[in-house]
Amino acid sequence: MKKSLVALAALAVAGAASAQSSVTLFGILDAGISYYENENFNGVKASRTDLSTSGYNSSRIGFRGTEDLGGGLAASFWLEAGLGNDVGTAGSGSLTTASSQLFNRRSTVSLSGRFGEVRLGRDYTPTFWNDTIFDPFGTNGVGTNAVSTTGGGTLLGNALGLANNSNYVRTNNTVGYFLPANLGGFYGQFQYGLPERVEFDPSAATPATTALTFDGRFVGGRVGYANGPLDVAIAYGENVITRNFQGGGRAESKIGNLGASWDFGFMKLMGEYNQTDVNSDVLIPATGTRPIVDASSKGYLIGATFPIGPGLIRTSYSYTDFDLGNVGDDPEAQKFAIGYVHNLSKRTALYATAAYVKNKNNDTAGAAGTALSVITGGPLPGGAVEKSYGYDFGIRHSF
Repeated sequence: MKKSLVALAALAVAGAASAQSSVTLFGILDAGISYYENENFNGVKASRTDLSTSGYNSSRIGFRGTEDLGGGLAASFWLEAGLGNDVGTAGSGSLTTASSQLFNRRSTVSLSGRFGEVRLGRDYTPTFWNDTIFDPFGTNGVGTNAVSTTGGGTLLGNALGLANNSNYVRTNNTVGYFLPANLGGFYGQFQYGLPERVEFDPSAATPATTALTFDGRFVGGRVGYANGPLDVAIAYGENVITRNFQGGGRAESKIGNLGASWDFGFMKLMGEYNQTDVNSDVLIPATGTRPIVDASSKGYLIGATFPIGPGLIRTSYSYTDFDLGNVGDDPEAQKFAIGYVHNLSKRTALYATAAYVKNKNNDTAGAAGTALSVITGGPLPGGAVEKSYGYDFGIRHSF
């Protein structure tokens, strides 16, 4: 009898423990037909048709779980990997190479309670949230706003001969803090990304093979207010793009943006303003030069969504201009996008999106952000792109 009682008690404890913990498998598969066409200032055209992925939502698979520790505390994890379901690889599919990171979208463990949440690992940057939340197209597919595709520091870095700002969307090795959810609509986060680089003293002792490093320190934050129809947030982030430990100097980007939306019921209006500054005095080993450069971009987007029965109309206009110092005329890019999403159920939707980009002074924006490099591997023969067109037709299923 005693053994039976002990066994029942053990089962009860195990049942309570399992009830206090949860693990969820989730994912999205998104596939469609996409067309891209670029035309340079001399009338030369290049086009391509793809079986694409992530035209409406980014394809992914992930695991997340929470354990109730009692006393208002909870431990959580989130592991999320991007999928190129059009070719069956990890990463983003046909538009980019496969990712070498297994959980490249997010990989975090956290502790939360009445104090908020402390989160460790690879995560989204605070500044990117304003780009994607206040974009009717969620920075997916050909409709992605020009502020995100050209104004986030990546194009500026390329124009100045520097590495891409790989910490623009997500960053590795971060320690993050999120405010609790019971602040009457106020929310916020702070994030610090460790550079994890070996430094030598004196710096001249740095081995030549490791003198120039990338993906350096990141620090940023975001605060906002969401209540009723209003959602507004401001964010700021600084990232070391490149640093030369042997010869000195570094290149860094500074991003600040403000986003807002108002839901009228029949229409949700949204917008964003973004400014990015890139500064560099890094010594480039390949040339032995130390160019002192300062560049910036300013951009904005205005967009709206209109619910119609089981569907949603999406539209946006975005604009970005650049100040590249004395590097020729300052480029400009403006983009128009319109689309429709038809929900067949809560988990399955059909979508269609079309976009048009008009460039000025040799800007290189494409309808899909990376469309130019996908089509040609570089600038079109005879000059940079003047106009770019694109469309997506596809299906999205979530589980």
